[in-house]
Amino acid sequence: MIEKEKVDKIFIDINRKLSSKYKGKMVAIEPASGDYFVGSSTSDAYKKASQKYPKKKFFFKRIGFKYAYFVGNL
Repeated sequence: MIEKEKVDKIFIDINRKLSSKYKGKMVAIEPASGDYFVGSSTSDAYKKASQKYPKKKFFFKRIGFKYAYFVGNL
C-alpha cells in the first residue's frame, strides 16, 4: 500500500477517536508503525514523534479537518 493511502486510513481512525477532544491540533503519523503524536503545532507534534523515532519520516494532519494547511485563492 502506498504510504499516503496508509496514512489516510490511519488518520480516519485517529480523527474519529480524537476530534471531539483535540479538534484543531496537529498529529504526526509514523506510517510504518501507525503510531501518532498529537501537538498544539506541527513542530510540537514533530518534536514528540522524533523523540521516539529520530530517523523516521512523518505525515502531518490537522485533527477535525481534511487538510492541515491551505494555500491559494478560493
